[in-house]
Amino acid sequence: MKGLVKGVGMLGFVVVVIGATAGIGVAIGLGNTVILAGLTALFCFIAATGGPLRSDLVLLAGYAPVVVAGVAGPRLLGAVSDITAIALLTVVVFAAALLPALGPRFVTVGLGLGMASVFGYGFQLTGTATAGQIIGAPALAVGVAIVLRLLLGIGDPGKPTREALADALAGGGKDIAERAVRLWLADRPRQWQTRVLGAGMRARATAAVLDDRRRTLTEDQSAALRTILDAAEAELGRLAEAVRAKDVPDDLPAAERPGSGVALPGETRRLVDELWSGVDAVRDAVLTRDESVVDVPRAAVRAALRREAEGALSWRSAQLRHAVRCALGMLLALIVARFRPGDPLTVSFLMTTFAVLQPEWRDTLSKAWQRVGGALGGAVVLALVLWLLPPGALLPLALIALLAGFPLMQSRPLVFNGCMVLMSVGMNSATKHLDARTLLVEYVLLMVLAVVIALLFGFAAVPGVRKPSLAERFDEAVDTTRELLTAVAAVLRGESAGRLAPRFRAAARAQQDLRAPEPGSKAPGPDQQAALDAAAEGLRGLAASAGALLLRGGPTPMADFTAEAAQALGGSAIAAPGEPLDEEQRLVADTVIADVLRVRHAAPALGG
Repeated sequence: MKGLVKGVGMLGFVVVVIGATAGIGVAIGLGNTVILAGLTALFCFIAATGGPLRSDLVLLAGYAPVVVAGVAGPRLLGAVSDITAIALLTVVVFAAALLPALGPRFVTVGLGLGMASVFGYGFQLTGTATAGQIIGAPALAVGVAIVLRLLLGIGDPGKPTREALADALAGGGKDIAERAVRLWLADRPRQWQTRVLGAGMRARATAAVLDDRRRTLTEDQSAALRTILDAAEAELGRLAEAVRAKDVPDDLPAAERPGSGVALPGETRRLVDELWSGVDAVRDAVLTRDESVVDVPRAAVRAALRREAEGALSWRSAQLRHAVRCALGMLLALIVARFRPGDPLTVSFLMTTFAVLQPEWRDTLSKAWQRVGGALGGAVVLALVLWLLPPGALLPLALIALLAGFPLMQSRPLVFNGCMVLMSVGMNSATKHLDARTLLVEYVLLMVLAVVIALLFGFAAVPGVRKPSLAERFDEAVDTTRELLTAVAAVLRGESAGRLAPRFRAAARAQQDLRAPEPGSKAPGPDQQAALDAAAEGLRGLAASAGALLLRGGPTPMADFTAEAAQALGGSAIAAPGEPLDEEQRLVADTVIADVLRVRHAAPALGG
């Protein structure tokens, strides 16, 4: 029921976005391109939402010229040379498929760019359109997306950041900690948020160490420690809700610390004190809410993105090989579409090919089944409609299918795809006076062809590339990260460690391959997927922390700590540096400890 309610809300939002864009387009004279503008606005909004208002607006501003070029360029070139237009669109699809290598934030960015560009090329305009209208449609779409994002976020610009920090403080979940760090960096980091992030990660890391220690204690000591950990967990949950709130809470009582009741070993007692120290630091940050801006070097963020990109631009990178397969698949689909000029179903064929091609071959297979199953189911329903109802019922049925399908897009993709059959065939048949039966057969055949093309290139193996097991990929990712940390530690001591750029590229590529293996690789088991996500998140965080440490330079007390973190990936102990640290160094240390523990906890499930 929640999924349905959310879907109905999404339908309302879609109607508002498309309707508002189309209305403005009509008013400014975009003519036949208003539908192109409306749907492009939807793709843009999907691509650049989910973060704090400031970072989303910055992303949309940089995204605007790329979208205008990707949507308008191939269509304008198509009037001069089909071959040049197809070549440009293939390059755009390649870039869109490569963008996720920069991090989870760029998954929707790549998806939005690819969908908008493919739709812009394949959409059949009714009548003619000038070059100004074709360029104006995506330009208007980006403008509407920027205005809508501003209106939706102006009341509470920092809400996404607070929610991400609260989720990380509450613990657990795929990419939760990475998302919190990413949004914190993007939203002009505030002092209180920095303290929440650092102290919260320190508390979580310490709790993980203590939970490990329970196995070496007596039964009474283990039970007492479990009581302490449960109390700290409950307190962190309460603090997470206070972080989530827009204003400082009126009443936030101090945590009640349960006594152990039994004597704990000295190091364990110290870690318990460290745990509660982190909890108290979070509480103090929440109550004071110091809004002063923390000066985080923007070069660190740019360097991290550059190293992710460099790691992807290698033939050993699974993400790069996916981008090549995706571009080749779309190239074949575009060549097929070139031999069907004026076909109203071209856009459905191209969009299906793009949608089915996924980085994970298991996702490709799942998308393929959803498209084929939905198309066949929708075809059966439409065949019955054509048999039982008069032709005049097709247009109302198409509109009903559109309204009924959108709320089920995420929760019931099979039903959604079936509704799209009724919408596409019914709408084109009624508005363009085409034979519905012929159009239905053509639609099903084109969907099958699109899926065949996507599966062909989605499963295509690259010559000379083997399929390492999950354990091998994990070991390689850990080894390259350990070597990177060791080299960074040497540099921080003032020693020579050779060129670091190749080590960063190797670590980034191995981390990407851990999550995106070659097609045909054995799928991780249900118990391995969570460990895989945690390990990938931890290793990615360690590489980012290594880059941040280099920007500070040396000599520094963080040098020995960095070397210790490298050894801790193999199972040795790790603790925060004993020397006094500034706020930024403390944050990095807390992050490194948490990331090392994530990797170590994941190792048994991954065969490491």
